[in-house]
Amino acid sequence: MNQEGISKTRIQVLTKELVAENSVSHLSNLPVSQKVAKWLEVLGFEVEWLEYLDSNGVRKTSIVAARKPVAASQNLGGAAYMAHTDVVPVDDWDSGFSGPFEATEKAGRLYGRGTCDMKGSLCCAIQAASRIDRAEQTKPIYFVVTADEEIGMEGAQQVDKRSYLWQEMIEQDVVGIIGEPTEMQVVHGHKGTYGVILRALGQSAHTSTGKGLNANYALIPALVKLLELREKTENLPEYRNSQYDPPTVTWNMVIKNEPMAINVTTSIAEAQIFFRTMPSVDCQGILKALRQIQLDHGLEWIEKGEKPHWSVDPQAPWIQDTLQIAGREKSQTVCYGTDGSVLQRLAKLVVCGPGSIEQAHRKDEWVAIDQLEKAVDVYERAFRKWAC
Repeated sequence: MNQEGISKTRIQVLTKELVAENSVSHLSNLPVSQKVAKWLEVLGFEVEWLEYLDSNGVRKTSIVAARKPVAASQNLGGAAYMAHTDVVPVDDWDSGFSGPFEATEKAGRLYGRGTCDMKGSLCCAIQAASRIDRAEQTKPIYFVVTADEEIGMEGAQQVDKRSYLWQEMIEQDVVGIIGEPTEMQVVHGHKGTYGVILRALGQSAHTSTGKGLNANYALIPALVKLLELREKTENLPEYRNSQYDPPTVTWNMVIKNEPMAINVTTSIAEAQIFFRTMPSVDCQGILKALRQIQLDHGLEWIEKGEKPHWSVDPQAPWIQDTLQIAGREKSQTVCYGTDGSVLQRLAKLVVCGPGSIEQAHRKDEWVAIDQLEKAVDVYERAFRKWAC
């Protein structure tokens, strides 16, 4: 497909092509990345590949692409679009009429895994770039397309550590649009994440022998204290920020046992704890309390790490520009995270993309086709604003 073909193809058709590539996070995203890279190369972009092996030995890649103006310019600035190619699992997929990787149009919607989060958005940005001739550019246009955003943002970390084009973007002081689903609302801040596992160890045995040591007996007493701490995080004012809805850290806890057999004594019992951080909320009190619970009950501490919250001044010029471009009056915050947690060295970031987060990660994920069409227009105007 040439540049004109990308420009004139219906946006839902482009999206169907990317959705057809199964890139659930535990699989390699090389095939879908190759398709994205091919389209970008057709449009005149230089593509940088950042391959790595994930923790399971699966080959992944992030790509960073740049299209420079025909005439060299010493002026700073430019435009960037940022997305990820991995999608969440499809074990519970049930749209009632199509498979997860067979994007299907119905009643003005496009159903399929990744239509909303976020292959549809990525296709919109690629089509927007196809509508701009390189000769019109006075500044560069960049794409950052990562792996593993859904499971720890390792792809974004690889970009931040290794990419020469990413470093160029920072030095060039470009404006970056993260195209996660916001219903084309303009977002100036989102929450971060923190996770830890508290683990108790026992000894497995056939329950008939009475010789095992059930790990739950060490974990269960700690659960009472964990629930008390959770209540504090929901109710104490120091753990709230009214700029977010909900305004709390939305603590979540998952209990895991191994082995899961009623006639085998549990040898590993875990409380997997996850909460979302926010600006103006000091979570050190939570961590101190968690450490004390760990010590009091003799549990192991397994750090899962933190992804920082991200926010910029809602009055920042690029936020105000994006509001005008998108036809919105006021920017807002969201409670989910993006690769922006990792890629904060690029100062001028904004989140704006088609679809709603409520339509993502569902068993019948979908995006409104008119949202995709609007996103193409908004991204084109943004590229022209900052790169032409």
